[in-house]
Amino acid sequence: MRLTKGSLCVVAALCGALVLGMRAVDGAGGVPLASGSVIAQTAEAREAIVGTYELVGRRVKSEDGQWQPVPDFGSVGYITYGETGHMGVHVMPTNRVPFTGNGPTAEEAREALDGYTAYFGPFSMHSDDDGNYVIHHRLGQINPTGDPDAKRYYDIDGDQLVLTPAASDGSKARGTRQVIWQRLPDVPLSDEAQRFVGFRGLLHTDRYTERDGEVVSHGRRNDSRAGSYIIYTPTGHMMVHLTPFEDRARYAGARPTPEEALAAYRSYAGYFGRFTVHEEAEPPYVLHHLEGRPRPGDPSDAFRLYQLDGDVLRLGARPRVEEGQATGGHLYWELLPTLPE
Repeated sequence: MRLTKGSLCVVAALCGALVLGMRAVDGAGGVPLASGSVIAQTAEAREAIVGTYELVGRRVKSEDGQWQPVPDFGSVGYITYGETGHMGVHVMPTNRVPFTGNGPTAEEAREALDGYTAYFGPFSMHSDDDGNYVIHHRLGQINPTGDPDAKRYYDIDGDQLVLTPAASDGSKARGTRQVIWQRLPDVPLSDEAQRFVGFRGLLHTDRYTERDGEVVSHGRRNDSRAGSYIIYTPTGHMMVHLTPFEDRARYAGARPTPEEALAAYRSYAGYFGRFTVHEEAEPPYVLHHLEGRPRPGDPSDAFRLYQLDGDVLRLGARPRVEEGQATGGHLYWELLPTLPE
């Protein structure tokens, strides 16, 4: 599915209608809903998990049915649930090996994607005889073969959110894994930085050329990745998911071949970390402090010139200047509407 500016709101409404109508399967690999399932899509239910969380642990179920922590689980990441009914997640393994060249070989791409989780989309709240659960309706994800929906039972213990992926029969009782997330506190943000906060969908990208401060050309509009997400949170964190919605080849097996992994790597861009807004600079810019991304490497900063026009945020890297001519591009991100409860 490819989204354009006019279809972003339509998709949001359709997602809400699908949730309220309920399907015969949950979608987590065709996992059926447990008996007695009811929809709990209320403001109170949604508010229970709204926030940004840091990954702090994992558990697995032992043969005698006891939950055991996974020592040195070796991953970093964040998950964010918005008041608008949208979510996003990035989880990256630690101790990854950098590429030997500017771009990965096919085998390096497969190693880079091993254990890396990233996806985004609406979420909906439900409950059944096993307890409360959330469904992540994944509009896009780094794994082109991933299931469209993910069913996660949730428990809240103080500031910790425990997510239990449903078993193949849709139940919590037969689940074998748990992921532990720690809620992060909001931080003081400038008035300008607060204007960034929220979930935004990509409208389109474009290209421009300037000489001596005058626009020479402006166009080459591209909406092939429209509907991708960028997320800024009150905790001072951000993440981006940038992918086309068409023509991504599915893996033939459970694990991609090196060539399949390379194709998936090249068709998905994203990262996560903190952000700082420098509105007093001329021109103003925002720094994305990259803590992680699919490309292995040390943390770095992504410099983005910005312009805020109502609900639309325009971002662009520094233009490339050659022989007095500057060339660059922009990405236009629009705040997403609140999904129906």
